[in-house]
Amino acid sequence: MPPTRSRKSGTALPTRGGQSRLSFGARSRITKPAFAHSTQSTAKKHAAALEQVEEPEIVHAPTEPHSQVAGSTTADAAVESQATADKVRRATHGETSQEEAAEAMTNDQLARYWHAREAERKAPRVHQEGLSVSDKILRHFDLSSQYGPCIGIARTKRWHRADRLHLHPPIEVLAVLLKEGKAKGDVAHQKAYVDELMSSRYIIDQ
Repeated sequence: MPPTRSRKSGTALPTRGGQSRLSFGARSRITKPAFAHSTQSTAKKHAAALEQVEEPEIVHAPTEPHSQVAGSTTADAAVESQATADKVRRATHGETSQEEAAEAMTNDQLARYWHAREAERKAPRVHQEGLSVSDKILRHFDLSSQYGPCIGIARTKRWHRADRLHLHPPIEVLAVLLKEGKAKGDVAHQKAYVDELMSSRYIIDQ
């Protein structure tokens, strides 16, 4: 006889024409949680509580009209102070050997120096047609990063600092600075051109 399969008690027999239905009972029913809607009285309580909250008082600090800054900026004041201290030092202690050699240089020597710098380039400089040889030498010194930063420091002080650090700054730069100082009598030439651009102020008419 063929072996018969034992059936466990409780299993439903398949009905004709379809599969058996599985019943998990009433406890396994999954329903969405129902939230009770707030009643009209609860809404009135919330509205009354909001009315009792006092709005914070906003205190406006008194404002003063903006005053225009007169005089020089911080960078201008620093450069002017350094240049003035250098003039006092030369008048009190005399000039150094580098300064004496710089004052002895002629304009022809400065021109030859600049022509030598121009010969090192592959292409001529642009936007410098209206500048003098002295201005070109000073701007070239400003952009020479091997002598240290040029912002917030006088050109003469930057030159002496580079000389103390044995960076061998060009003596022609010091010659131009001394000649410009004697010719103009001010310290406007002591400020680097890059520093002048960064501290410029533009007023836009509204």
